[in-house]
Amino acid sequence: MVKKFFKSIGLKAANTNPNLFIGNEVYILLFINDMLIIGKCRYLNITKTRILREWRCKDLSLIEVFIGFQIN
Repeated sequence: MVKKFFKSIGLKAANTNPNLFIGNEVYILLFINDMLIIGKCRYLNITKTRILREWRCKDLSLIEVFIGFQIN
């Protein structure tokens, strides 16, 4: 379901990690029910909009901690 949707919006699972999706100047890392999206603002916002239309989820804005790792 997730993989099929990501493929439909131009993202492809990385060969080295099936939870990392790459494409359209965006990287998405999945961990259980968390999603980290990084990339250039223009493409990031387009991808986030598509994801928010597909699934019920929250945009928590800028990240400080992801799965126990502090991000600066």
